[in-house]
Amino acid sequence: MIRESSSSSGFVHGKKPFMWLIVGVGLGVAALALYQVSGFSQKRTASQRLGRGEIPVQVTPVVRKDLTRFLRTTGDITPLMQVDLFPKVSGYLEGIYVDIGDSVRQGQVVAQIDRTDFLQKVKEAEAKVAYAKAQLSELTAGSRPEELRQAEEAVRQAQSRFDLARLQRERVEALYRRQVISKKEMDSAETEYTVAEAQLLASQQHLKLLREGARQEVKDASQAKLKEMEALLDQEKIRLRNTSILAPFAGEIARKYVETGALVSPSTPLVHLIHSETVKVIVNVSERDIPLLRVGTKATIQTEAHGEKRFEGTVVRMNTALDLTTRTLQAEIYIPNPNRFLKPGMFATIRMPLVKRSKALVIPKNAVVEEGGSKFVFVVRESAASRTSIVTGLEEDPFVEVLEGVSEGDLIVVRGQESLRDRSAVVVTEGG
Repeated sequence: MIRESSSSSGFVHGKKPFMWLIVGVGLGVAALALYQVSGFSQKRTASQRLGRGEIPVQVTPVVRKDLTRFLRTTGDITPLMQVDLFPKVSGYLEGIYVDIGDSVRQGQVVAQIDRTDFLQKVKEAEAKVAYAKAQLSELTAGSRPEELRQAEEAVRQAQSRFDLARLQRERVEALYRRQVISKKEMDSAETEYTVAEAQLLASQQHLKLLREGARQEVKDASQAKLKEMEALLDQEKIRLRNTSILAPFAGEIARKYVETGALVSPSTPLVHLIHSETVKVIVNVSERDIPLLRVGTKATIQTEAHGEKRFEGTVVRMNTALDLTTRTLQAEIYIPNPNRFLKPGMFATIRMPLVKRSKALVIPKNAVVEEGGSKFVFVVRESAASRTSIVTGLEEDPFVEVLEGVSEGDLIVVRGQESLRDRSAVVVTEGG
């Protein structure tokens, strides 16, 4: 009996570890199965919610940021000043002293017309002035016996010089017709003849006045004649000065139309002068932007030739009336160009700030839905999208300012709103 009892007790004692092992393995299998079921159910959550009619959307929060509205436009770069230079008198070009690309100073001689004929005209006018002065002098001084004798002698001498000058002119004219002498010599003989003739006439008139005496009205007429001759002399001197063509401002020669030796007139352009140390762009401003643009507004200019390089300009002038065809207003932007990087004729894109809002309440423009003239957005709260009317302000891609309707931090739908109605159930699939 004692052996049997001992054997039974040993059997029971040996089965306990094996049973605990079986229990442990079972608990592990159960835990693994529970974990797999839980993960599978989590993966199916979104699909199950979509299956229940919830609409997938993307959202973004309403934020505050500085917002600036810009005017973006285009225009052609032009010189600050440009002009075709024309001569004021006709003649042959004695020289043109500039070429394309040359820089010139204000007042620099650009071209010179032959001065010979103009110098001759000045001398003739000077002789007429001398004659008029002599007349007036004789009338004013009065006559004495010795003055009469001197006047008579002066007439004889003047007559002699005139006769000699006339003979000399006739001889030179004959030689000139036969092309034996130059025109310059012919002009010199003509001048001497003119001067001698004027002196003769002056001496004769002087003698006549001495003999007859002068009345006051004669003196007045003589004074008027002197003024007329002096005015004629001033006119001829001006014409002589106008044979030199001067640069009206400092700049560069952009085009050259003629060469030395050309016959030019007041209708003949000589060169095209531009000033490009400062350039300008004329832009057209739409009617809605006119109240926001001011003289002094800064502008940023870019050109294709200079890539991302930016140039700074300033609005210096605005028109006072709109173009009736385009309903736009012209504004001029001046751009400093000391290195001549900007060339006249380049196409430019211009950006100008019109108005700025600090810490404005903004949302993406693509979140706004327009319908029947009103604007609204969908605000997501507790898995539902509420249709909310808004009032917008500034617009500057990709943002728009919201004046009324939403608050900072509200989540608004930026994608998927085309499928929404007020209080639609939604599921956020991705943040905006």
